[in-house]
Amino acid sequence: MDGLPPLPAGGLQTLVDSNPGQGTLAEYALLDRAIRSAAPCKLLVFGVGKDSAYWLAANADGQTVFVEHEPAWIAMTRELLPGVDVVQVSYDTRRTQWKALLERRDLLFMEDLPDRILAEDWDVIFVDSPQGGSRKRPGRMKSVYTASVLARRSTDVHVFVHDCDRPVEAAYSDRYFGPERLVEQVDGMRHYRLRPPLG
Repeated sequence: MDGLPPLPAGGLQTLVDSNPGQGTLAEYALLDRAIRSAAPCKLLVFGVGKDSAYWLAANADGQTVFVEHEPAWIAMTRELLPGVDVVQVSYDTRRTQWKALLERRDLLFMEDLPDRILAEDWDVIFVDSPQGGSRKRPGRMKSVYTASVLARRSTDVHVFVHDCDRPVEAAYSDRYFGPERLVEQVDGMRHYRLRPPLG
């Protein structure tokens, strides 16, 4: 995407300092290295925020698509990053439902994603949305499960799931990616690699 705003001189450290509680330097560095190693690639990010410009820059000349449900965040991102590709979705879950939904694949897939996302062969998928920090938030049950479906349709994909120090993200990642596909975990960020065909 042309016309990206310049990144702060401090790079990822500046992002961490200006966005407290959202991600550690080690977490962001893990993802940043993976994207830059694959770039230009096909990158799918669940969530927009202050870090969006970094992932666009890391995947310079690649295809980066963001999936977001908060209209205010979408508007802000489009204002700051003209031409950014953001797909608006909705979530009908609450974090409190996570145990009941763990095996309900029929209720977990995000039906409102467009065909261009569903049919793409992704290289990197990053799950960092929707919010899951309180009981009233949607939780990441649907985004983690849907990311696993998209990963299984892709040829060779790196998947990153943030906040796996929380029970919902950890349980759904364990269930739908599997410990055997875990490359590493840094703080709350897990890195999986999927190479279909998968069982």
